Amino acid sequence: MNPSDTPALPPPFPRCERFKFEPISGPPGPLLFLENLLKHPGRILYELENGHPKALALWLLALGVGGMAIYGLVVGSLAGGAQLWIAPAKLALGTLLSVLICLPSLYIFSCLGGSDARPGAVAGLLAAMVCLSALLLVGFAPVAWIFSQSTDSAAFMGALHLLFWLIGLFFGLRLLGGMSRLRGESGRAHLRIWAAIFILVCLQMTTTLRPLLGRSEHLLPDEKKFFVSHWVDSLSGKR
Repeated sequence: MNPSDTPALPPPFPRCERFKFEPISGPPGPLLFLENLLKHPGRILYELENGHPKALALWLLALGVGGMAIYGLVVGSLAGGAQLWIAPAKLALGTLLSVLICLPSLYIFSCLGGSDARPGAVAGLLAAMVCLSALLLVGFAPVAWIFSQSTDSAAFMGALHLLFWLIGLFFGLRLLGGMSRLRGESGRAHLRIWAAIFILVCLQMTTTLRPLLGRSEHLLPDEKKFFVSHWVDSLSGKR
């Protein structure tokens, strides 16, 4: 066989440049925003910097809070009854409150990291992080639902939901770090400190808005607790 008869290899696929700084192409809408958030987050950052940051940030936040509410249906399906609307409402409210509580500190840490971002752009970055985390939770929802229908163990389901939430948050924080580096922020220590604060706030929020998995005579608790104490009491059978 002559070398000239050897079939030519196809050209390699172009490298996926997820963080390429360019505008979004196509009519704006939630599906387009979600697609670019997954495939081309650099375009999301471009729109936050040069397009309509307020509108995009509100869309991303609404999609993130809505995704948490959808996952809340699975959380509430363990107990059923009123928890089918209480759990989604609490998860959506807890997510929104956590974002509002941690947004000022994210802006301050971003400035300390060398960013000259406007508060609106930083709010959009946080909304993108929450939206991606919620989108992953929606993807995990069928798996969590299967277990919620086959077990009555609140401890196991709580650990499973916590695991899925941490996975979603990991990729959300990874997205936030990539966007921050694209903006020219130096160092990662400030984001790691903020990430630890955000995780603590979210975990405490689940205890503040308890119960999420089980039923209770009260919509909200009348006793203050640290989330670690709440977990220990729940595992030991205490209320």
